[in-house]
Amino acid sequence: MPHTAARVLRAATAAILLAAALPACGTDTPTSVGGSAPATTPPATTPPATQTPRVVAPKTQRPADPPGSARPDPCDGVARAGSFGPTRQEPHTVDALYLVRVERKACTDVVVFRVNGTARFGGHAEYVASARAAGSGDPIELRGDAVLEIVIFAPDFANAGGGHQPGREPWRVGQEVAQVPSGTSALREVAYAGPNDGSETVFVIGLRERLPFTIAWRSGDGFSELSVSVAHRAPGGK
Repeated sequence: MPHTAARVLRAATAAILLAAALPACGTDTPTSVGGSAPATTPPATTPPATQTPRVVAPKTQRPADPPGSARPDPCDGVARAGSFGPTRQEPHTVDALYLVRVERKACTDVVVFRVNGTARFGGHAEYVASARAAGSGDPIELRGDAVLEIVIFAPDFANAGGGHQPGREPWRVGQEVAQVPSGTSALREVAYAGPNDGSETVFVIGLRERLPFTIAWRSGDGFSELSVSVAHRAPGGK
């Protein structure tokens, strides 16, 4: 009996020592050497998606004009190209002058004198004090405050030797020979002033005021023309 109790006591002591040597029940986490907590790997994170910013091209604008500057006025250039003084262009022709018409352009009013044939011809234009008939000097009533006289170096259809348009009634001195369109700035009236020695034809042009003018010749299909272009205003005017 005493031996049995001693064996039981030794067995109990061995069980207690074994239990102390084993880790605590239910513990899954291993311990690292030295007793510190094991290193843990942080969970992987996905960086937020980056969006490329939309680039908007700036609107292009015309650079502002410097202070005190102004864009060139094309009509001012036309006015400066004209003349206030007598203007002459040669030569003469024997072909008949048969048509006068008026055109309105952006910066000028134009009187066109057309001759039957493509021969080159010219004329003489200048400002005069008053409208008068060729030869007699009789006054001609004319609308406008300035008178530009133009001598065409060609006979009119009634005085030409070629007999162009023989059934047509001749122009009368003082007769308005071209219709001036409404809205014309410079022109007021174009009147016939008569023949000059039978080889030239004289007209008087009534204008709003004395304005710069030019004369030019051109040819077309079976005809040629001399034009008198009168600027709508003087240089630097409005």
